[in-house]
Amino acid sequence: MNKTYKLIFIGLISINFLSISAADFESNVAISSDYIWRGWTQSNEDPSISGGFDISGENGLYFGTWAASVTGGTELDYYFGYSNETEDGFGYDIGYIGYTYPQHDSALGLDLDFEEIYLGLSYSFVGLIYSAGQDDAEDNLELSFSIGDTGLAATFGQYDNIGDYYSITYDLPMELAGLAISLGYSDLSVDGDSSLDEDGFFITFSM
Repeated sequence: MNKTYKLIFIGLISINFLSISAADFESNVAISSDYIWRGWTQSNEDPSISGGFDISGENGLYFGTWAASVTGGTELDYYFGYSNETEDGFGYDIGYIGYTYPQHDSALGLDLDFEEIYLGLSYSFVGLIYSAGQDDAEDNLELSFSIGDTGLAATFGQYDNIGDYYSITYDLPMELAGLAISLGYSDLSVDGDSSLDEDGFFITFSM
């Protein structure tokens, strides 16, 4: 995204937030046996700790940040957008997200940062999200289903010029010391090089 447009967009959102009389603040923290993103392990199959916070207003605007431990450092994301739902239960969400990797940039001299603009649509137990990569980043399309309120869900994704992936998760109907528990399996098929394919099980404790 052009930096000038981005600053204008952020400024408009900030002005709107200043006019919000009541805003909701939410935070989250989790530990997972493996941090898997779009089918790829981000922590070299080691445990990862993550957490973040969101602020949302009654007008549908929101912004937040999220961080997780990854191989060789930390991933730090920031995002903002607008979401709402019609009286018929049709939901939509449009926003911007930036993925940054501070340690990699400074210690290794690598620029792994990238940005996406996303559009999400949902109805009942079905969701669809299209993420348009900015500059040289690839686009991603993801479709998700949940089976009622059973806690069982499936996600299917197509990452342009990278590969196809899917995951199946199950939220256990129990807690452990106040932590929610989720079990999952993920599988990634990389375009043109099956040696890079990945799959595996993971467990996540979150609050």
